[in-house]
Amino acid sequence: MFRHDGIVGIVFIVLYTVNLAILVYGYVTRRISFKSVFTLLLFHVCVRLAAQGVTIALAARASLSLGLLITYMVLSVEGYFSLVLCAYRFLVHHQQLAYPTGGSWLEGRGQANASVRARFRRAMTATDDAGRKDPWVMTWVHWVLIAANAIIVSGGSIGIGAKATDSDYDSKRSTGRAMRTAGQAIFLALNLLLGAFLLLTRRQDLHADGTLPRGWARVLRVSPDIGAHDATAAPDAYRRARRLHPAVRVLLAAWVPLIVRGIYGLAQTQVGPINYADPAAYGPAGFTTTFAICEATLAVLPEWAACCLLCSIMFTRDQWREVKEGQAGLGRKASDMVPLEEKRTRGDA
Repeated sequence: MFRHDGIVGIVFIVLYTVNLAILVYGYVTRRISFKSVFTLLLFHVCVRLAAQGVTIALAARASLSLGLLITYMVLSVEGYFSLVLCAYRFLVHHQQLAYPTGGSWLEGRGQANASVRARFRRAMTATDDAGRKDPWVMTWVHWVLIAANAIIVSGGSIGIGAKATDSDYDSKRSTGRAMRTAGQAIFLALNLLLGAFLLLTRRQDLHADGTLPRGWARVLRVSPDIGAHDATAAPDAYRRARRLHPAVRVLLAAWVPLIVRGIYGLAQTQVGPINYADPAAYGPAGFTTTFAICEATLAVLPEWAACCLLCSIMFTRDQWREVKEGQAGLGRKASDMVPLEEKRTRGDA
């Protein structure tokens, strides 16, 4: 018979299946493409579905399985990692679409026909094909996220794998906790930084001339006129009208559950009853009720809520209509998009 954690796993499998259905709908109707950031969101959904499947497997066993426990921990970390990266990528794509002058100040705009390898190299080195320097922020975010992810997984494996009979049991637990604390603190810091970037984007989108506040261009290594209004670029109509695009509003809303998840992740390394590597988190056959409730409400639920909000971004694109056929990705060129309300004014919609 399933324990409480198994029931929670079933509930979230159903909820994440809804997210999966929404993404599949987007692909089938060509609202989104496999080359867009939504595929990273699809990866998050698949990872979370796998994690909840492992939760059910743990709940179905009469005794705790160390291998399944480590698997669940790794999948949990990867789900959180992919969701934070998704939020950053959505912000980059908003800027690349909405800022006709210069594109995103988080990452350089690559060529539309560039190979996956070329785009990956540019994203990880902050230099274009000619060796010129790109905005550095996303390159730094990529590397720091990867490092924090590796630290958390390594520390969690060390702490969970420590046995009370080991001579270095206390040392392993201390090392594992320190590594997880460092990794989760980095994740939380990157979430706070994302909030700052979202507020900066909001301020820029609503600013009279559409540019960054004084001094920020030099810090971000971009041109002072990046994001300046261009009356000939159709996607700039929202910003010229001093209106905040719905995608930015969704990202601001999604940041709230992400920050809740980040705070809980850091607290989890310090509080015994919710710490994977602490005996206080386990009963005779598995997780305690306290652990299961906290994990569901403060880790999985915020991730699912943020995922739902990010999925909804595909529907904010109804604000725009395609000019060129066959371009279904979020990262299309700004020149290929026309606001729906402008089309209605001209009688095209």
